[in-house]
Amino acid sequence: MGRPQDAVKSFQMGLSIDPGDVDCLLGLVRVHLSTGAAADAEAAVLRLLKVKPDHTEAQAHLAMLRAQAGHPEALESLRALAAAPTAGYFERFNLGALLFERGDLMGARAAFESVLQVSPDSTHAHFELGRIRLQQGEPDGAVSHFLRAAQGAPQQPMPLLMLSRAHAACGQLGLAIQAATQALEKAQGGLQRAVLEDLFKLYLSGGSSDGARRVAQELRQLEPSSLNYIYLHGLALMSAGSFAEAKELFAEVLRQAPGSWQAQHALAQMHLALGERDSALKLLEAASASVPTDPGPTNDLAVVLMQENGHARVPALLAPVLAAHPNDAGTHLNMALGNAPSDKVAAAHHARQALALGADDVRAQAEQLLKQLGA
Repeated sequence: MGRPQDAVKSFQMGLSIDPGDVDCLLGLVRVHLSTGAAADAEAAVLRLLKVKPDHTEAQAHLAMLRAQAGHPEALESLRALAAAPTAGYFERFNLGALLFERGDLMGARAAFESVLQVSPDSTHAHFELGRIRLQQGEPDGAVSHFLRAAQGAPQQPMPLLMLSRAHAACGQLGLAIQAATQALEKAQGGLQRAVLEDLFKLYLSGGSSDGARRVAQELRQLEPSSLNYIYLHGLALMSAGSFAEAKELFAEVLRQAPGSWQAQHALAQMHLALGERDSALKLLEAASASVPTDPGPTNDLAVVLMQENGHARVPALLAPVLAAHPNDAGTHLNMALGNAPSDKVAAAHHARQALALGADDVRAQAEQLLKQLGA
């Protein structure tokens, strides 16, 4: 029921009647573990082992707590408990949790998979396996585990949020939005903001400017002073083509955070969309100077300069970007265009790179440039 403190009181009441009651001691251990109270959990597990020294679950909890505290032999104790033929849920699960904390994804995955051998419907094991498979680049497998976790904990938002992220990693934006919307119905506090932020990205990447704008407005209601949410609202308006309104929001962000290159870049894009080139150029110069290796503002600056026959500045501007992002096709294309009037060999080289690395629109421009260069 989500009332751990009341659970502690109930177990302690039972122990006041019978200090050696194994079930109450075990319950006390579990509730302290669930709240992260490691010292209280260890004290309770030591009491339990004093009453019943061969209690394997208690031994597994003690081994995990001591391993987390930095005792190297405790991990080997936990491995031995989890590998025993009679190993139960917690021996196996604790090993998986500890290995996951230490970055051993393969070891943790094997441990959690062994949990499913004794508890096939374990919500927690399916959730952890979903997280691992998502980190290992297996979103399809993650989806199946998060679905099982969501079915096992229908009132919990986190399995649905992770399911949404797994769907998104598979390119299934509709299913991702559906799962995130279900998570939002159950989420509260900081998690509610996290779900809304995910929904914003999903709507924006899916081309739903109305959905993105609605979510951005919800975020601003939750935290009216957040510059990030004002910025997101501006992005939603920009995607909807409401450039003047977006311009006002980006200008507001920049007034409160004068050094924000993201706001400079976004505001410059709005000035360009509204035909205000001088204002755009100043902002792009500032943003590019702040982050000279970021492809976004520097490429936009290069395009504006070339539109005004400023090709000579482009190679020096884009060199740091390519050094940091050698496979960025758009930067190679702009480098080729910038070099074209003065260095056809360099222009052809970068055009070929753009052709090899780019998507259809970049490839088409690179092919056209190569024909013009006779390369």
